[in-house]
Amino acid sequence: MAVKYYSERTKKFYDTAVECERAEFEAKEAENREKIRKEREIAYQKELREKKEAEEKVKTAERKADAEKVEAARKAMVEAQNKYREEIENFCKKWKTYHFSTSDVKEIPTLFNSVFSDFWNLFS
Repeated sequence: MAVKYYSERTKKFYDTAVECERAEFEAKEAENREKIRKEREIAYQKELREKKEAEEKVKTAERKADAEKVEAARKAMVEAQNKYREEIENFCKKWKTYHFSTSDVKEIPTLFNSVFSDFWNLFS
């Protein structure tokens, strides 16, 4: 009757103790390689996430800075338009009428530019 060696790790029978030990060693090495591969994959994914988050933070900060510039320009435009309207009102109260002529569509105040630019382009 031949003695067989059973490995708990591989769940197999082997003819010699040396074969059983070698199979267990190889199985353990394979498990270690798989564990290392998984750890590296997790570290790589974490690095990718951190890089993406850092890029998003930079983009968010850049977008916020650009939005602040646009908002400042909008406020300046509204203030200038209000001042312009106030000056026209004062002029009209004093002189009853105000006339504006131009030969360049770029001289039309921005407030009215979108209304008149298509009309102006028909005749230029």
